[in-house]
Amino acid sequence: MTHDDTPDGGAPHRRNRPADDTTPHGRRRELPSSNHPTRAAALAAQTNRGVGRAYGLTALGTLLPGAGLIATRRRMIGIPLLVLAVGSGLVALVYLIRNGAFRSALDLAARPDLLRTLAIVLAVGAVIWIGSVILTALTARPRRMTGGQRAGLAVFTGIMCLLIAGPTALGLRYIDAHNTAVDTIFTGADERPHQAGVPSVGPAVDEPDPWAEVPRVNVLLLGSDAADTREGTRTDSMMVASIDTVTGDTVLFGIPRNLQNVPIPTNSPLHKRYGGSYDCGNECLMNGIWTAAMDLHAENPGWFAGDPNPGQTATRQVISTIIGQPIHYTVIIDLDGFEALVDAMGGVDINVQERVPIGGRTYTDAGGGIHLIEGSERGWIEVGPQHLTGDEALWYSRSRVTSDDFSRMRRQRCVVGALIDQVNPMTLLQRYPAIVSVAGDNITVDIDQSELPAWADLVERVQGGTMQSLPFTAKNTNTADPDFTAIRREVYLALHPEPTPSVEAGGNTSTATTPDDAAPTTEAPTGATTDAPETTTEETDELADLGTVC
Repeated sequence: MTHDDTPDGGAPHRRNRPADDTTPHGRRRELPSSNHPTRAAALAAQTNRGVGRAYGLTALGTLLPGAGLIATRRRMIGIPLLVLAVGSGLVALVYLIRNGAFRSALDLAARPDLLRTLAIVLAVGAVIWIGSVILTALTARPRRMTGGQRAGLAVFTGIMCLLIAGPTALGLRYIDAHNTAVDTIFTGADERPHQAGVPSVGPAVDEPDPWAEVPRVNVLLLGSDAADTREGTRTDSMMVASIDTVTGDTVLFGIPRNLQNVPIPTNSPLHKRYGGSYDCGNECLMNGIWTAAMDLHAENPGWFAGDPNPGQTATRQVISTIIGQPIHYTVIIDLDGFEALVDAMGGVDINVQERVPIGGRTYTDAGGGIHLIEGSERGWIEVGPQHLTGDEALWYSRSRVTSDDFSRMRRQRCVVGALIDQVNPMTLLQRYPAIVSVAGDNITVDIDQSELPAWADLVERVQGGTMQSLPFTAKNTNTADPDFTAIRREVYLALHPEPTPSVEAGGNTSTATTPDDAAPTTEAPTGATTDAPETTTEETDELADLGTVC
């Protein structure tokens, strides 16, 4: 009986062979006989080649889902995975090329429902991808492996899986943080204060150009101070951004906090208490309207029935009356949260134009002058290029100890501009969860989430448009006894810098809209641009590009 015969004369007995003792065509490899002294070395070399091949295919499967499986007997699983992965990547690449990275990111960020679907797809896809990597390693590895080789391949496979799981977990975290912030920030039309007589303005979200029927949108930007050390909410920063929806050109109107005798529209509950103006001396300033409305609401809840936020409603109604333009949306930023936002962004670089104390107390001399009590400050923000922390940026934006409200208004615009200028994709990528978390805690906007894609389109237009600023300061406005007709006139001229064809034809030139609840607006007469009062740069702040004030 030969050594290949079975004891009972049956079928020949096959010796155990290594898993990779056949060629790719199924033919048996020619190995040295068992008595050959190099057989053990040949088997070891063959096993090492198999282990190396398993490493390579596992790495390939990590780079492209299913790619590693195609070179194994599991190719029927690998091929559809690879086709699906490559197809999805091509679709995403075409979308990026067609829309650009900024527009694509903005559009995606404006669609929280799509992001939620994407999160599910991302999680399921990552599980399938990780499973394909593990299957590749198990299928491609040789049967005869040492304990060290098995452990090494297992560790390598685990690392490859982490390379997939890590970015996936980060992406899911970003999506969750973003959607949480969107749900918190964008309160929707239900939270929008009521303004009787003001036409409802909103984009046609289902149209190719959602803003085609909306020539201009006015957004009120409020910086509120609701600190524990003061009673009520003070709107210490007030600006109106008027956006041309066709060109994206924007004008920022700065409203002084210490404006007195501000007009109150007749349909506001405040009119029942104060009449046509908020007139009680220097105790009744523009930034006290919010608190006055909340106090009145506490006394007479029925007067504000159905209004979710009387303070916000009253503030936007009064400012609308001041400038003679309707306010369509409101953005509210908690100034205390501004410090955390700057820190989340890694600080801000500012070209400081005036020395500003950090903290400090003041005293008033016999002549009414306000002076800093020496030594009460914690430090100084020096003139020149500075990198400010959140605490320093907050003091730079708010301090009036050695200056006035109007200097502070300018510094606030400069800080906002600097923050916008220094935002870049890498900053957002590295710090995005922290940034949106802070934003969600401190910013509210009465824009409905369904309108966000249209606003993404408008933001892109604003990026390509001009940004101008017209602050009302002591140089062009008597804050103690304001001429609101003149203010409305300046607003109109800023929004209509060139005569329209109807002006040249001698027709009616007024295109500004005025809410029914606002005081009558003085419309620019024919040839208005020539009737404007003469001003000089020494006496008045004029309409100018935002960058020139910083």
